[in-house]
Amino acid sequence: MSDSNTRGTRESVYLTESKPPMNKRQLIDEIRQFNTSVRPQFLAQFDEDALAQYLNSLQSAQRKTVKMPVWVRQQPKLRMVS
Repeated sequence: MSDSNTRGTRESVYLTESKPPMNKRQLIDEIRQFNTSVRPQFLAQFDEDALAQYLNSLQSAQRKTVKMPVWVRQQPKLRMVS
């Protein structure tokens, strides 16, 4: 791993760690940005650590999504001629 890649990784970790921790209401609001079907009353049953873990999972899943082009050119169907 090159030094520039290592530095970028370290910087992103420090930026994440320098943010003040979110309170329960902020975590629930942020989770609902990703999962609009979940009810706030349901999420309120969990502690802040569990909500933060779930939010992290949602954010990670979003980063892993594959971007597909909206329009894909169809290849012509080849037909056998006799």
